[in-house]
Amino acid sequence: MEGLISCPLFQNSLMSALLAGDFEGKMSVEELLEKGDLGLGTFEGLDGEMAILDGRAYKMTSDGAAREADLQEMSPFAAVTGFTPSLFLDLKEGEDAEKKILSALPGRNYPCAVHAKGVFAKVVTRTVSKREKPWGPMKEAVDEQKVCEFEKIAGDVVGFWTPKAFEGPCVAGFHLHFISRDRSCGGHILSVCPKEVKVEIAFCPEITFSLPQSPLFASLELCPEDLSSQIAYAEKTHR
Repeated sequence: MEGLISCPLFQNSLMSALLAGDFEGKMSVEELLEKGDLGLGTFEGLDGEMAILDGRAYKMTSDGAAREADLQEMSPFAAVTGFTPSLFLDLKEGEDAEKKILSALPGRNYPCAVHAKGVFAKVVTRTVSKREKPWGPMKEAVDEQKVCEFEKIAGDVVGFWTPKAFEGPCVAGFHLHFISRDRSCGGHILSVCPKEVKVEIAFCPEITFSLPQSPLFASLELCPEDLSSQIAYAEKTHR
């Protein structure tokens, strides 16, 4: 589209595979960083949430703490892009952040990458605890998730907005992770309220999926009847 820079999106595996319990690492952090400098994901066995920012990957653990990820750590699911934003906006406290960002998107049929940086009035995150084999569905991990609340905190939000048409392979709507400015804490975002935030949006009209070549992936049911509710439960559940 005119005036927009195309930023191809790379995704390791499918969200529906993660929901079904395929937590086996497919790509290393080092390999993911070769595909892009901004994104999100998780680690083998759901051992923490991943945020990729400025070409570095961070691991957020179930206690809410964060550290830089080892390059050889493996990931069963991640999405990354070479982030070059085309759209910019500011968010102030009290504004409907979701509504304002949606109004800035170049239509509702294209995936977009999002980076929001600044001070947040409140961020609610979760991180699931590492699962041991035999792995069950992701719902079991979400039932034991740890929720953290941060108030008046400076940091970065990274992630994607994806159209409903991509639900299953991706998370439809917003899928966002948070990491604090000092890189000491963060997680998967359940809710976020800006205080003074600058938002950058990149246009991602091309998607490449790398599917696992494994007996486990080959045997999964990737299109269950309750797929939408499974994704909502896994991504939005707040206890």
